[in-house]
Parts: sequence; C-alpha cells; structure tokens
Amino acid sequence: MVRKAKAERAPATPEVRRRVWFLAIGFLLVQVVVLPGAASPFRTPKDVLALILILLVVGLSAAGRLLTGRVGFRWSALAMVLLVLPLIQAVSGFWSSSPQLALTAALQTVIWIAGALWIATAAQKERLRLVDASAVGVAISGIVLMVQAAGLGIFSIGSAGPSGRLALTGLTGNPADLSMAAVLILPLVLTACDGKKRSRFRWSLAILLTLAAVVSQTLTAVVALGLVWTTWLIQQRSRQLWITAAATAMILVAVGLFTGLDARIHRQIQRLEDGDWYFLLSARSDGWTAAGEMARANPVVGVGASNFSLAYYPARIAWLERTGSIGRRAELATHFRYSHCDPLQMIAELGFPGLIWMIALVVVIGRTRPRGDPLPPLALAAFVPFALLHFPTHLAVSLVPLILTLGHVLASGREVVIEPPPWSRRLAAALLVAAVLAGTYWQLHRLMLNLWRGGLNHALDVVQTLDEPVRSQQAAAVESQILPRLPGMNEARPWLWRMVGQARLARGDAAGAEIAFRNAMALWPHEEAEFGLGLALAAEDRRNKEQRRPLDSNNRRGEAVVHLARVCRTNPALLELIDVEDLRRAVAEIVEANDGTGRPNR
Repeated sequence: MVRKAKAERAPATPEVRRRVWFLAIGFLLVQVVVLPGAASPFRTPKDVLALILILLVVGLSAAGRLLTGRVGFRWSALAMVLLVLPLIQAVSGFWSSSPQLALTAALQTVIWIAGALWIATAAQKERLRLVDASAVGVAISGIVLMVQAAGLGIFSIGSAGPSGRLALTGLTGNPADLSMAAVLILPLVLTACDGKKRSRFRWSLAILLTLAAVVSQTLTAVVALGLVWTTWLIQQRSRQLWITAAATAMILVAVGLFTGLDARIHRQIQRLEDGDWYFLLSARSDGWTAAGEMARANPVVGVGASNFSLAYYPARIAWLERTGSIGRRAELATHFRYSHCDPLQMIAELGFPGLIWMIALVVVIGRTRPRGDPLPPLALAAFVPFALLHFPTHLAVSLVPLILTLGHVLASGREVVIEPPPWSRRLAAALLVAAVLAGTYWQLHRLMLNLWRGGLNHALDVVQTLDEPVRSQQAAAVESQILPRLPGMNEARPWLWRMVGQARLARGDAAGAEIAFRNAMALWPHEEAEFGLGLALAAEDRRNKEQRRPLDSNNRRGEAVVHLARVCRTNPALLELIDVEDLRRAVAEIVEANDGTGRPNR
C-alpha cells in the first residue's frame, strides 16, 4: 500500500539521531582516512568507507522501518530522474566490453542515490550535522595541507611531481581532490551560516575551506571559489559584506602567492603566450580526445558505464592515427582512468541516453528547487568548473557534499509512505539485511584487493633495485603469489597478468613475459601491457642473437618495434624506459614519422 502525506516532519527520534551521528562521523573520516599500503591510498579507501557507511545506515534503517510496517521517503521528479541513471548504467552492460564494470557502476550509483534519499528524510537540524562533520573533515585535511605548504613535511605519499605541487596532499588526496572537497562543501556551509546557532563555528569553517582551496594551488578551485563567493555576495545584497569580502580576498591572494600559487599562474601565462594549450590544460586533452573518439565510434549507446578506462588506450590510439599526430605527455604516467570532464565521459560511456539524462537532471533541478533557495545556485557555481575539468562524480570526497546537496533539494519533495502487507515485512527486511551484508563484503573485498595490489606494486619496484640472483628470487616470489589466485579474479586478471609479465621480465624469462603480456592485452588493451610485450619481444630477440639461434619467422625485433612505437606514440616520454640504444632509436624514428604536424613531440 502506498500513500502520500504532507511535507511535514516529526521530531527526530533518538534512534534517528544516533544513525545521523554515525553517518556524520563516517563522512568526517572519509575526508581524512588514508591507507598508505594501498595502490590508491587516498581514493579507494575513502570510496569503500563511504559506500559501507551508506549501506549500513540506509539499509539497516530501511529494514527497521519495514518491520514496523511503514517506510517513508521524499518523492519528486528529481528522485525519479536520479533513479533512472543506475538503470541506464546497468542496461549499458549488454553492449559494453565489460558488463561487470557496468553493473558495478550501477550498484554503486544506487548506493549513493539511496544515501541522498535517506538524507532527504532527515530533519534540517540533522542534515546540518552531516554538513558540519563533513566540513570539519575537509578542514582538518586542509590544515595538514597548509602545514605542508609552510615547508613541514609531516605527511607525504607518492611523488611530488615536476613542480613539487603534488607533495601537497593534506589527508584528502592530491591538491585537486582536496580543493574539490573544500569548494563543493562550501555552499552548504555558507547557507548554514545564516542560522543563529553555531554561526561563528561555520564561518570559521568557511574561511578554512576557502584558504585550503587557495593553498592547494589548483587553478580550477580559484575559479570555482570566485564564482561561489560572488554568487553568495549577490544573494546577500550587502555593501558591507562586499567590502569585507574584498579585504578577505586580498588576504587570501597574498596567502596563495606566498605558498606558490604565483609561480603556477606565471607558468600558465607563459604557456598561454606560447600557445601551448596542451600543457596549459595539464594534458587533459588526452582524456578528452579519447572520450570524443569513443563518442564518435559509439554515438548512440556509448562504450558502457565505467568502461572509459577499459576503452581509453584503443580510443586514444585511434584519435592519434585519425589526426596524424603523436601525444605530448611529459611524464611516464600514461593512462587516464577518467576523462577529466564528467559530462564528456558520461556521453562517451552512455551515449545519447546519457546526454538526455544530464539535460533532464538540469531541467528538473531548475524547475523543482524551492523558490528563493540560495543553495542550488551556489552548488552549481562550485560544481561546474570541476565537472568540466576534473571528475567530482567519481570520488568519494566530492560525492559526499554532492549527495548532501541533493538531499537538501530532495527534502522539498512530498513524503510518500509505503505500508507493505504484514506477511511480507519480515521477508523484505531479511532480504534487505542480506543485501547490506553482501554489499559490505563486496566493498571490503575490493579494499583488500587494492591493498594486495599495492603490496605487489611495491615489491616489483623493490625488485628492480636488486642484483642477481636476489632479483630473480624476489620476482619469482611475486609471481608465485599471483598465479594461484588468477582464475578467480575476473576483472583483476588484466593487471595481474601485467604484474606477472613484469616479474618474468625482471628474472629474465622473456618468453614467459611475452605470454603474460599477450594474455593481459587480450583481456584489456592497455599501454602498460603493450609496452611490456614490446620489451619482452626485444629481449627474446637479443637472447636469440646471443645464443646464435637462427631468427624465427615471426621477426621478434620487428614486432617489438611495432608495439613499442604504438605505445610511445601516445606518450613519447616512454622512450626513456627503452634501455637499448638502437632499439630506442628505431622506435623514435617511427614515432616521429607518425607526426603529421611537422613539429617535434606533437
């Protein structure tokens, strides 16, 4: 039985308040938790923690309400549009290269949307508690970043990058991740400052968040901050606030210049003067062109939800061949997991349905938001710059403020109450609890797999620094960890085969490495797999010559050059990893011959 009720709320019960506190503490931890042993110390652990928290709070809360015979939620056109997205993602699995990735994306989207729907049922006071906790988490991360910017290396994971900027991690992630988290939560904090209670506390948070975004040296964040604060000042219509804001902006600019923002701005200005749009946009055109090629090849249905990473390398190669050009990366990292433009990536993955869905979302939010509500314009000002230049809808640190914003907008919907028949209540509750437990296990398994992968990556890095015969022994130990687990790994098999190939190369088994890299390429055409395959073939050719064996009919050196040239065409910096001079020269000649622009490294 379904019935509608007026948009009124009963006072929160102690049980609801406990669940809100549990989720609030979790959202704070999402911004600060780090597992250094993982392959992705900032992103995967946070994503797993957020999904498990939402599963537990929303799932168990809904199960409890089912037992009472009354499940209520806020329904509106926005809720309907949001729930269409996971359906499109799941259906896209029918034509995608990896249906499992599409289904996984749909399930994760369902969890995030369920979180927004549950937040919408909470009272405003409870929603503000979630905002405060999330903002505190980002502020803590921002304080760590500011300490790093002052020259105190109290916390560091990974490479600092060519400019040293990536050493600024805070506890949220690289500078762009932290600035996204700070700017996207800022509109929620600013609109909460209007209340009498805790206004000083929230103003302090707003200043800390703004400062953290400036110190991160992320230019997109500076643009987004300008849009957010300008929108807020226009909404306030106060001359005194404009004067105060101008003085504060001058102080923030001074802080940014002191911490290195001026050097980054000068580099970008120089690139603009030189017409160097590629590095002006931080190599984002690699992801954009790959996404455009996917949309060009599959304009109606796309490549499938969450299949961008899987299709990236073939699409990038296709674009370079079609335009007669070569890549311009200046670093060894080549692969783009995200396109750095969320709307473009959605079109690439979901095709025309994805485009229609985005248009419907914008229209519905514009038509259904409460008249005079200051939050949606502020949130839009914060979101758009990052959506166009980063990937806020793919990271937990930015998805948390996004679902808090959606929860606020959804809260204006009409309450719908479902009263299931008495005979079905226990069964439905049991099934929901089972789903929560299965989802929690799924996320924990994902985290443990990520930690294991991080350990294997570290072991392989160490192997490269060792001398024979220790290198061979350690490489064999890495391989022995992987091979027994390969059959049941499904989506993990491509990168596991790549690791096996790297281990075999390290211990001098070029033929075995060739097999491993070919297996990896068959499962996932990836630049690391093709580069490893080229190195393995070249090593086999050298071994044949050293042992004075007749050249086989496959012409291993020629095949090696072809594979290496394909990879180095996407990223000429990879030529540095070819340690045989004549082989590197042969590959470089092919790469340069493929450059139809007539300019070096273009």
